[in-house]
Amino acid sequence: MEGKRRAINSALAVVSLALGAVVCTWLIGTKPVPPKRSSFARILEVSVSPVEPALEATPIVGHGTVRPRHQVKIVPQVSGRLVYALKDLAPGNIIPEGELLFEIDPTVYESRVRKAEAETRRLEASLERADQEMTNLDERVANAEQMLAIDQQDYITSKRLHEIDEVGTQRDVDLVHQKLLRQKDALIELKSRRSVIPYVKLETQAQLEAARAHLGQATYDLENTKIFCPFDARVELAAAYESQVVTAHFSIATLTDMSAFELSVGIDPRELRWLDQAIRPEMLEQSEEGPRPEVKVRWSLKGQEFTWRGFVTRFERVDEATRTARLVVEIRDVDMVATVAIGSDESRPTLAIGMHCRAELPAEPLAGALLVPRHAVYDNRWAYVFEPDPDSQDSRMGLLGRREVPMLRSVGDAVLVDYAGREGTEVCELGPDERVVVSPLVKPVVGMRVRLRDEQVASAVTLPTIEPSRRLQPARTSTRPEDHGAHGSYAAVMGQLDMSLGGG
Repeated sequence: MEGKRRAINSALAVVSLALGAVVCTWLIGTKPVPPKRSSFARILEVSVSPVEPALEATPIVGHGTVRPRHQVKIVPQVSGRLVYALKDLAPGNIIPEGELLFEIDPTVYESRVRKAEAETRRLEASLERADQEMTNLDERVANAEQMLAIDQQDYITSKRLHEIDEVGTQRDVDLVHQKLLRQKDALIELKSRRSVIPYVKLETQAQLEAARAHLGQATYDLENTKIFCPFDARVELAAAYESQVVTAHFSIATLTDMSAFELSVGIDPRELRWLDQAIRPEMLEQSEEGPRPEVKVRWSLKGQEFTWRGFVTRFERVDEATRTARLVVEIRDVDMVATVAIGSDESRPTLAIGMHCRAELPAEPLAGALLVPRHAVYDNRWAYVFEPDPDSQDSRMGLLGRREVPMLRSVGDAVLVDYAGREGTEVCELGPDERVVVSPLVKPVVGMRVRLRDEQVASAVTLPTIEPSRRLQPARTSTRPEDHGAHGSYAAVMGQLDMSLGGG
């Protein structure tokens, strides 16, 4: 019984294997044959864009935050109690120039002025008295000299009479001599008093100058008890009110000059060479201010764009933190109101401090400029072009060429690679009217066969014959599939090229 069961199992296993072999043979024999495609269908299709010389003057874009050109803190020069404070002195209000802002109690300062004036008048009177005394002494000295001459003559006469004519006594001669000596003493005293007066005048003059200085300081303090608005200003901060005691040299308000605002615009330092000649740093450093081109300042809000007009006034610095060059754009009061392409019923805001704006700085116009789409430049150096295949009758067929292009300047989504009259060692192999490949290229190989997309065939232009030196020719046996026989494939050729170039 057990042997019979094993025989049946073995027979079933053999039958199962036989059926499986039959089914596999049938599946292999009836498999579908994949469609065959010609190697021509494997040629890469590309999109191209012709390079046309044009005048390039795209502005250089920078960003910055609006700030006041002048902002001052109101600091009292004297201390005292405020007897007046402007009621409209609140943050946000506009105060006209010359408006009285604060007044400090002037009582103490008026008394100081009167005291200094009195001291000045007293010293001026002292000077006049000294002048009069000098005049009087001059007259007295002249009289004393005359009297001394008379006494001198009397002494001589009295002495001669006594000694020669024996008239009179010696006592009479001595009395005359004593009178002469007294007169000499009087003359010496008068001259001494006369010589001191100039020094007295100098001392009085010095005291008078000090008194006048005190009077000037007292007058200045009295004038500073009233504080006026220095210009048309916007109030940023008010920290003092009527009846409050203020201290000298401590700020009580902050005002912003509304005559002009500034925008410190940061741009790439490499863009300085493309600025308009009039606003380059070396021109801005000159003292004389000539006509300068206009700068557009833009600000967006809720889908609307507002524009102001400004002018570059100076080169500020190269910011160490952001590595940007800072140019100061000034927006004057006449341009504070925005211009916007919307209906007249819409509000037009004025420029305000703190707005982060975009500034369009005028660039130097470049004639015959060549622009290439940014994504069409590989490794920041190469651009690939479509070169017509001289061995093909089909205008859609071509070869992939490569041109070295210098990235001179980024202009939006394009790159400036050349312009008329350019100087320097940078070489641009790309020429006008060449067609740059703008479709993505994965591991492009110079000389590989490419085909224009169907939508570009109708717009393709006839290009001039490219000089051999401008076109890099590949080996003919490595890029043409028909040269490899019926079994040759373009993929195999590409694999060989990748291996020869190290996968590049």
